Amino acid sequence: MIRIVTRARLNSLEQQAEDARARAWEMEAAANTAADSHAHTARSLTTQLDTVQHAADVARAEARRLEVALGSAESGLTAARETLAKQAQQIKALQGDLDTVLGAVVLLNYGRLVSVHPTGEAARRHAESLGCPVTGWGPGSGRPASEVEWRTVLLSRFAVEDGGGAG
Repeated sequence: MIRIVTRARLNSLEQQAEDARARAWEMEAAANTAADSHAHTARSLTTQLDTVQHAADVARAEARRLEVALGSAESGLTAARETLAKQAQQIKALQGDLDTVLGAVVLLNYGRLVSVHPTGEAARRHAESLGCPVTGWGPGSGRPASEVEWRTVLLSRFAVEDGGGAG
């Protein structure tokens, strides 16, 4: 079958082909622009994903470091609590010792420390065993300890007022 095409028809077909090529180029340009835009968006999203993953890795590492630090702090706290409990027991024991010592007296001979006793009576008995006379014990008349042959003084006052008996 042969078809006869007129010049007007041929011109029309050529114009339609030219229009189709122009639309194809426009569509190709739009497709390229869209592809470039999508590629740029994909690269941007990939970069953002990498940044977020890096931040997550850093956060996980920091969380692990903080877990270790917390464990160490908890161990230190436990040790400190144990030490505190031991020190509280020691303080109680020392308070008991202090209560005992507060009533203690020292026996002085001319201001020099001879002995320490739980009571003044015990100190006098010891002084008597060393040849001190049974009578004549008194407050010392305000004289320095170095001028009194035998004297008893509370241990707490001896340490503070007499400077440890160096008098």
